[in-house]
Amino acid sequence: MPKIFIIDDDDDLLKAQRLFLEEKGYTVETALDTEEGLRVLKSFKPDVIIADLMMEHYDSGFVFCKKVKDEPDLRSVPIIMQTAAPRELGYKFDVEDPVKREWMKVNEILTKPVPLDHLLGKIEQYLQRKK
Repeated sequence: MPKIFIIDDDDDLLKAQRLFLEEKGYTVETALDTEEGLRVLKSFKPDVIIADLMMEHYDSGFVFCKKVKDEPDLRSVPIIMQTAAPRELGYKFDVEDPVKREWMKVNEILTKPVPLDHLLGKIEQYLQRKK
C-alpha cells in the first residue's frame, strides 16, 4: 500500500485529501506545520510528499522541502508542492528549469485549489516512475 505524506496548515484541506486518498487505498499521514512534519517523517517513510508553500511563513514549504531533501533516506522521495501563490500573487514557478527545480527541492508545483482527481493522477504518475 503506497504511503503519502501531506503537510499543509489548512486542516480542512488535510482532512479532505486524506479521506479521499485513504478511500483510494493509500496510507496517509499529515502535519499542520513544518516542525510537526519533520517529526512525523522520522518514523513515516512516504512514497510521495505533498507540501504546501505558505504555512508559518511565506516560504515555509521551501524550507521544509530542503530539510527533507537533506535527509539521505528521504532524498529520492518526490515532492509535489501545492500553493495558492500563483493564483493569489500572480507568481509563476518554473520547475521545468532544472536549476530552479533543484533550488526549490520540488518535483512539481500545483495551483490550489487542486482537484482531487488531478492530485491522484500526479501521485500515481510519480509512483509509476519509482517502479
